[in-house]
Amino acid sequence: MTGLQVPTPLRSRANPDEYGCTVLSTGVSDYADGAEDLVTALLENAQDRGSLSDELTLAARTWPERYHLDHGRANVLRTLALPPDAAVLEIGCGTGAITSHLAERCRYVDAVEPVASRARGARARTRDLGDVEVFVGGIEDVPEVPAYDVVVVIGVLEYVGSGSDDDEVYTSFLRAAHARLRPGGQLVLAIENQLGVKYLCGAAEDHTGRAWDGVTGYPDGGVARTFSRKRLLGLVDRAGFGGTTVLGAFPDYKLTRALLSDELIAASPRLATQLPAFPSPDWAGDADRVADEERVWAELVDAGLAAQHSNSFLVLAAKDGEPRLWPDTVLASFFSTDRAADFCTQSVVERGDHGLRVRRTPLAAHPGAAHGVRVVSTVDDVVDAPTVLDLAQRHPERLTELLGRWRDLVVARAEDLGPRLWDLTPQNLLVTPSGLVPIDLEWSVDGCTADDVLARGILITADELARGGRVPGPTVGDIVRDLCGRLGLDESAVLDVATAEARFQVIRQAGRCDPAYLADRTEELTRAWTVRLAEPSAG
Repeated sequence: MTGLQVPTPLRSRANPDEYGCTVLSTGVSDYADGAEDLVTALLENAQDRGSLSDELTLAARTWPERYHLDHGRANVLRTLALPPDAAVLEIGCGTGAITSHLAERCRYVDAVEPVASRARGARARTRDLGDVEVFVGGIEDVPEVPAYDVVVVIGVLEYVGSGSDDDEVYTSFLRAAHARLRPGGQLVLAIENQLGVKYLCGAAEDHTGRAWDGVTGYPDGGVARTFSRKRLLGLVDRAGFGGTTVLGAFPDYKLTRALLSDELIAASPRLATQLPAFPSPDWAGDADRVADEERVWAELVDAGLAAQHSNSFLVLAAKDGEPRLWPDTVLASFFSTDRAADFCTQSVVERGDHGLRVRRTPLAAHPGAAHGVRVVSTVDDVVDAPTVLDLAQRHPERLTELLGRWRDLVVARAEDLGPRLWDLTPQNLLVTPSGLVPIDLEWSVDGCTADDVLARGILITADELARGGRVPGPTVGDIVRDLCGRLGLDESAVLDVATAEARFQVIRQAGRCDPAYLADRTEELTRAWTVRLAEPSAG
């Protein structure tokens, strides 16, 4: 490519090897998790290599494989307003889980990865996605020319110093990123929080596998080092970046469920408490938790300390001026990507004309229906109120009244909601002084009736109440019978709907699966429901 017009100086050095990668240097890092060869083979043979690939997600069996292949990996960047004409430099691209998303969103992507086996995976994944070049090396191998609109550093900064406590090592790396940004360019950096709430509760540190390691300042050293919010922002500031935006990521930046702004935590403590979905997984082991993470997080929110203790940070910093990648009207975003691609969604909490609202949209460009099931876009006002299920769990003496009001609403709304009635369960119904308010009616199921939804709601509610152990009944099935008696419903209809619920859950996970698979898995999950109904209540 020498002598040709190229979009970035780095591309003038492109000289792909037999794997399609250009080797700039070796020995920068030898980090590997052992899944690289299998992941690369899967990527080379996949029909769909996009960032929402069901094929790749379903192929992952172990945690390292999920880290490389799960379509939730790109969630940490999905809310960002990445410029479609941008030239992007990604440092430490791994096997391309983030690279694939960047390729789908931006014009040019130069992906740099120090480990050759990982770079080959990134090349395999992006072979047919956008304009991507993959290089083996480090940031020091990229010409020190302001050629990029965005530099992406996801899960990399913590390894830069090989566990060193010397800030200059990390600041020097960030200065190198700064030097390669054009005027107005943006840094996108994600890293675990040294003082994340899961670590405060005793979870093993993700890199060392030792409980309390980061919280106590890594007294025994290690291969990596994370930082508190204050120290991390100090590194970014000393590297020359201007204004910054910091989002808290849960359960972390790896498979992000929620991104929370400081404004959201202040404006809506209830949402800030609910969106993370605890407990956070322990990727490094199963250390004993000494405290309930959900309860600790709620106390941190109430005390005004939550912004310091999210499990990971997403930092957006500008070379000059203010960062522009996070939409001004958005206070938070959260994702449902533990499902088939047609059903994956992003929800944003945004300012509306009369307060906050939640806007939910499918992530797929052209989402389809599968076996009569689809997701739909929704917009709900944020109301500071508990759900029917929340109140029933806290005040079991109100159970008959609350479920009776839910039953009456299901019957009243059956005609106008049609297939969206499927989602009108007690978990999706707020109790406000002015009445019941439905929320999150994202699922549409062809042919569902009010009787189906009432039976489904009883089944799911009995399961949830049994976990809390605060309602009468030695087994889940006994709680079903009790609830049916309170509402005058036919118990056999509730037991029959277990098959419909099992079928729905199979479709939710597998999407456009073939009828034989759907029938077999539905039978398996129906048997699981039968077992669940015979299990004892937690009480």
